[in-house]
Order: sequence, then structure tokens, then C-alpha cells
Amino acid sequence: RELIEILAISRNQKLPQPGEESQILELLIQRDGEFQELMKLAVDQGKIHHEMQLLEKVVEKRDNDIQQLQKQLKEAEHILATAVYQAKEKLKSIEKARKG
Repeated sequence: RELIEILAISRNQKLPQPGEESQILELLIQRDGEFQELMKLAVDQGKIHHEMQLLEKVVEKRDNDIQQLQKQLKEAEHILATAVYQAKEKLKSIEKARKG
């Protein structure tokens, strides 16, 4: 945009110097190439960002799955601990009954 404004101002203020317009045109072409590279980079980064978001969702689901499994394991541990305690108590009462 600046180059176009400079070109417009230079046309209004003075006669263009020989080769000046071609230099400005070359700069415009160079800037356009740089812009196209930046646009390609932005598109690539957009794709990477999208992939990262998908992977974050997968990780979040896996985390939830792990939390559910941990909860189930704790419940199973509690049930087993209760069963072991009750079995020990029964063994104690059986021993008492035999001695008595």
C-alpha cells in the first residue's frame, strides 16, 4: 500500500525518473512474493493449530477415561478391603468358637 501511495505521490509531484517505475514494480512483486510466503505459512500454522485442538480433545477424553478408571479402582479397593476385614473377623470368631 505504501509503495502504491509513493508511486501516486511521485506521479503528482514530478516526472518519474527513468527506471523508477520498474524499481517500484519490482519491489511490489518482491513484496507480493513475501506476502504469499507469509500466507502459506499462516495456512500451515492454521492446520497445525487445528490438529493441536483435535489432539487436545483426545487427551482430554483420555484423561476423563483415566479418572473414571481410578475411581472404579478405588471403589474396588474399598470393597476388597471391607471383604478382607470381614473375612478376618469371621476367622477370629471361628477360632473363638473352636476354643470355646
